[in-house]
Amino acid sequence: MRAPRFTYNRLNRRLDSLVRTHLWLQVVIALALGVAAGALLGPDLALVTRRSAELIGDWLALPGKLFLALVRMVIIPLAASSIILGIAGAGGGDALKAVGKKLAGFVLFTTILATMIGATLATVIRPGRTAIETLPLPPSLKPGDLGADMPSPSAVEQMTQELPDLITNLIPQNITASLLEQDMLAIVVFSLFVGIAMVSADKKELTRPLVALTEATLEVSMTVIKTAMRFAPLAVFGLMAETVSANGVMTLANLAVYGATVLAGLFCLLTLYLLIVMAVGRMNPVRFLQKVAPVQLLAFSTSSSAAVMPLTIKTAVDKLGTPATLAGAVIPLASTVNMAGTALYQSVAIMFLADMAGTPLSLGDLALVMVTLTGASIGAPAAPGASIAILSATAASFGIPLTGLPLVMGVDRILDMARTSVNVTGDLVLCRMLEHSDDPR
Repeated sequence: MRAPRFTYNRLNRRLDSLVRTHLWLQVVIALALGVAAGALLGPDLALVTRRSAELIGDWLALPGKLFLALVRMVIIPLAASSIILGIAGAGGGDALKAVGKKLAGFVLFTTILATMIGATLATVIRPGRTAIETLPLPPSLKPGDLGADMPSPSAVEQMTQELPDLITNLIPQNITASLLEQDMLAIVVFSLFVGIAMVSADKKELTRPLVALTEATLEVSMTVIKTAMRFAPLAVFGLMAETVSANGVMTLANLAVYGATVLAGLFCLLTLYLLIVMAVGRMNPVRFLQKVAPVQLLAFSTSSSAAVMPLTIKTAVDKLGTPATLAGAVIPLASTVNMAGTALYQSVAIMFLADMAGTPLSLGDLALVMVTLTGASIGAPAAPGASIAILSATAASFGIPLTGLPLVMGVDRILDMARTSVNVTGDLVLCRMLEHSDDPR
């Protein structure tokens, strides 16, 4: 079956125009200006009333919200068509099985290790206790006041009861419902089955119209993404201005220990990725960072691995030497299931919430938390703020009151930017590993 290589070539030419205009530099400038504008509107300087600041912040964030909405509008057809064409172009057989095994092993290994790193750092540093001592918490956020009467279900019992349903639900029984609910994991699984079926079909001439339709869908999706990317600097400015104006610089400073714990864990995870690139991908880590820096920066500024997916594919193909068919199949799948940075962040946040509420976790509870977060982070939506819902549900399942959740949400945007950048780096490391793990170059 003909590989959809020419589609990715057109994508590369279109994104090249954005790279040549120094999009990354525009994003950096917009990021700095957004922080400055947010500081002027924030509660620290109190130059305007809070009501006026919220109104101005909402309007400043409008371009960013439109940008993200535009990306989300096409991310499902983009991901589905990329996976289907990638598998159809790569072919089936032993090669496809080998790629699947390596991908699954990489995701499980890095995600488990990320949760262990986060839990270890949070256990040693205890950022929740530091926050209690330094933050002037209102009565509604004093430990024990919020959620003190919440039931404490058995995590083991709940996991045992839900695991069979979770495994069954991996296969979408109603793809239309999955599309309406924007269930990315179900859509990815469906796309994998469609791509494999197209490769395995006895009468491949009958599948050619479907291949052409899928290529057209990918082409249209890429065009929309390219248009949206032109407004990325304006979107970054507005989103950062709204975040800083709502929370203030001092709030971010007061939660510096919590934020530093998450960032230290992410740095450790990034170091692990670079070691994998050097040992398995046969590439100098410094050279690797130089090649992927524009994608990292854009992922950092947009907080969405889905938004930068086309540029991630381009970087994997042009800078890391990954075949277009392999990158087209792996990147959309990895952006859905490879969420080690998110798992690390959530393990630190769980410990933070437990300390804030005065509900210490035993070693057994901590082990179960890590197992739960490993499963929950795989398939987490690749969009800003999605991890808060997972964090809340996980904390509730272990009987941890959500006392400090407003504080976590206050700095979530900043930390979301960092962990998204690390997640995208992991996707590119995976591409390099899959292509060069058996290559002595």
